[in-house]
Amino acid sequence: MIKFRKFLCACFGNIALLFLLVSFSTLPRVFHIPQTSELPYPDQPLNERTILIALLLQILARLIFLQPTLIAFLYGMAWWKVKQGKPSGRGWAIAANTLIVLQGVPPILLALRYWHQMSGLALQGFFAIFAILLAIGVPGLVAFLPRNSMTEGIGHAPSLPRISGDGTSKMLDAIAWLVQIAGYIWGMSQWDKWGRSQGLPRAFGLLEWTGFVLAILITIVVHELGHAVVGKALGMGLRSFIIGPFQWSVKEGRWTFKFVPAQILSASGGAGVVPASLNQNRLEEICMIAAGPAVNLLLGVLASCAALTALGQPWERQWHFLALLATISFITFAGNLVPFRPEGSYSDGARIYQLLRGGPLADMHRAFNLAGATQVTAIRPRDYDAGALERAAAAFTQGQHALVLRLIESEHYLDSGEFDHSCKVLDQAELIYHESASDIPAGSLTVFIIGYGLMRRDAAKARLWWDRREAKGDTEFGVNHWMAKSCLLWLEGQPQQAHEAWTKGNALAQKARPTGSDAFDTYRLGLLRGLLDEVPVAAEMAS
Repeated sequence: MIKFRKFLCACFGNIALLFLLVSFSTLPRVFHIPQTSELPYPDQPLNERTILIALLLQILARLIFLQPTLIAFLYGMAWWKVKQGKPSGRGWAIAANTLIVLQGVPPILLALRYWHQMSGLALQGFFAIFAILLAIGVPGLVAFLPRNSMTEGIGHAPSLPRISGDGTSKMLDAIAWLVQIAGYIWGMSQWDKWGRSQGLPRAFGLLEWTGFVLAILITIVVHELGHAVVGKALGMGLRSFIIGPFQWSVKEGRWTFKFVPAQILSASGGAGVVPASLNQNRLEEICMIAAGPAVNLLLGVLASCAALTALGQPWERQWHFLALLATISFITFAGNLVPFRPEGSYSDGARIYQLLRGGPLADMHRAFNLAGATQVTAIRPRDYDAGALERAAAAFTQGQHALVLRLIESEHYLDSGEFDHSCKVLDQAELIYHESASDIPAGSLTVFIIGYGLMRRDAAKARLWWDRREAKGDTEFGVNHWMAKSCLLWLEGQPQQAHEAWTKGNALAQKARPTGSDAFDTYRLGLLRGLLDEVPVAAEMAS
């Protein structure tokens, strides 16, 4: 239920942003005072009473343009209060989910009213909208109705301090958002003026919303493809490709797909481009990063040319969508070049700055890239740059980045046969987990189970981390899962079941491609096999 509440929180934030953008174009109409020529029934004789009534009716009618602003405020407050874990978030969330349900009523009423006049496709569309809104809103109400719904750890982790020299600041974060929002408002206002002067048709309502979402999706896909294609052209490897909730990644030598509902309204993506060798040229990496914004600029130019030449062309009715695509592409290009840190990650501009500057942040990117490279190249943990890992770890002491760095470092020393050093780093990772990174994905917790089991033979700690992993609802049953389970079963005095789990893990490892990650798994399976041939710790204690 906590995951679903976090998913709803993400929905609130994205819906608020969408309605905020719309409100910038509708809000000025609220304050527009109609002229006499704009009044209804202009042919009828006018007197003070008629003019007053007509003006009041016009003003009341224009109040409808306040709706996007009010809706943006409601969803924005729900997102902010729930994100901060405030008790008042429950009330805002209930109000937001109620509105989601109510928004499903007009589509179904329209479908029922014009049942015989609509095509089958149109009816399916209206019913699909109704079903989606109910599927989100009704469970959302159920999720936030309990009085303890805001006391179960739904709040996000506190913002971590910035690393000195990362090129970002709160001011740059604000500038990046202002550039994107102001760019969208100014750009679309200019396109609307131009479209009216040319007499071009404009999309409204559901068509406009659909075009807006599609333009964002295309922009993200093109951006990430820019990273991936240029990276591959430079001889680099690709280990993941993410577009909102659609996530492809290489795990244990095979491409896998996962749909993440919490990201369904996320306007973000990622291309996991990794070095193919230990000595990847830094300039090549910078070119790969810059390729994302560059293709957005190119897409914006092409979409602008198509929109400007739409009059009298077969794509004339799509000119407004092309204008949306051009505007969003341009602001994505400009926004990504600003060094800023959205939700703890870094923009392309910040990453380029950090690589050019060097230091612990460049070391961190190198560590993460090499760890990712083990999935698609022959690089394995023992090949990591220990110096870069230690420098990065010294700079990052809290949060997921710090925890992941320690886990990578622990695996490096384990693969190098330095078990004591590996355990010390794992102890540091455990401390960071408790202090600031308990929301790390469940799959990462197997490192603790295998590490404490293989190197310390600590049954209590292995069981503790296994229970934490199970509580997170991990559903991945790969080599790491079976190794962790085998280790735990042996430690708890169940050698037969431990051998069965080891056999399943080994069978999966044999099917994997010959990568560095596969070689590391084979190495650990060998260590675990040696452990299984010994008398279990629990059996020794019992005797």
